[in-house]
Amino acid sequence: MRIFLSLLFLAFSLTVATVVRADESTAETDLIQVKCELCHTMMRGYLMDASRLKEIVDRMTAKNPQWFKDVDSRHLMEVLTTMLKDPKIAALRQAWEEAVARGKALYVDRSLGTTGKACVDCHAEGTLGRVKDLYPKYNEKLNRFESMEERLSGMIVTKLGGAQPAIGDPRITDLTLYLKSLR
Repeated sequence: MRIFLSLLFLAFSLTVATVVRADESTAETDLIQVKCELCHTMMRGYLMDASRLKEIVDRMTAKNPQWFKDVDSRHLMEVLTTMLKDPKIAALRQAWEEAVARGKALYVDRSLGTTGKACVDCHAEGTLGRVKDLYPKYNEKLNRFESMEERLSGMIVTKLGGAQPAIGDPRITDLTLYLKSLR
């Protein structure tokens, strides 16, 4: 999972760099490459709706006016639009959306274990929007921090009666990405 997200982050950063060459560095590209990444994962870049860029830029400008004081919002939207149209970003966004769809299917899949239950039976979809912010989370029973992936694997075993997923099991990655996609 971490490798997948790291590759997404790297691809997004490289795409920002290739869309705007070093000799064209501007306040807008610096803002994207430095400031945006302070608060947002690169996942947000892939999920950004191009039709809502103005709304997004306006909201972020109101939230962090100091960051935007030297930024031309029209140029920022042009840079973001160009990035979103880049074939590499489009391909990564497609891969992300496919993994999220597989994760959503797993979330309601009653065949993950032997109990006949699915994740959705105990965790209604509408209640999980902030779960991505909870992990890693301290687990008192383990006396250490636990990743979301570990927690999902444990739930499959203990709550659904399933076999222990192997490290790197793509089902766990897909479930994790689905949960991270919720708002």
